[in-house]
Amino acid sequence: MAVTEAWDETPALRGLRLQLPPAVAPAHRRPGQVVKVKVATGESYFALASAPASDGRVDLLVKRGGPVADAVVASARPGATLQVTAPFGRGFPLETALGRDVLLFAAGSGMAPIRSLVQALIARRDEVDRVVLFYGQRRGAEFAYRSEHLGWERRGVRVVLCPSAEDDTWPGVRGRVQEAARALDWGGARPAQASAFLSGMSPMVQDVRAALTAAGASPEHVHVNF
Repeated sequence: MAVTEAWDETPALRGLRLQLPPAVAPAHRRPGQVVKVKVATGESYFALASAPASDGRVDLLVKRGGPVADAVVASARPGATLQVTAPFGRGFPLETALGRDVLLFAAGSGMAPIRSLVQALIARRDEVDRVVLFYGQRRGAEFAYRSEHLGWERRGVRVVLCPSAEDDTWPGVRGRVQEAARALDWGGARPAQASAFLSGMSPMVQDVRAALTAAGASPEHVHVNF
């Protein structure tokens, strides 16, 4: 697949934009689907960071630091091509959120599939109630898509950034996403009447599930993308 754009979101996170061939583009049906990228050093799975689009464009968010990821970053320059599968996986069941509050939880590079869901929710903003995103990184400089957050807020998505490490320069809430959510009373959303969507490392997902259950959320309305 052709690489059309590449940029740094943060020192550790590289954004890529790819063009899906027309025969492959229809496979991108839901936010939260994934692709497999193959390079000389191996292969790895990456969640798509953009909602399905009629023009076949897709975004990836690649975290530097692993042999496959570093090879992808090194080779993915505008005009180059990458060996990428068609999008696959169940993704996020957006339809379960319609008519409900929506709680989004992302940590680290898990922001990629949540960003795709944010884009899909904004496109159907009048079909859901409150939308609150709790996004965790270790430090304030590590949050991806900062240039988009104000636009999300203006479209009715409350964005709560949660650095978990000590950061004396950070003016807002601190701590893990589930801690911030409880401290802020879930940002005004009602867990018992919400659909929740989670993306991050397994311990974070488990902790958020437990916090949501304790707050009255129904397990069938708590979703991951795989």
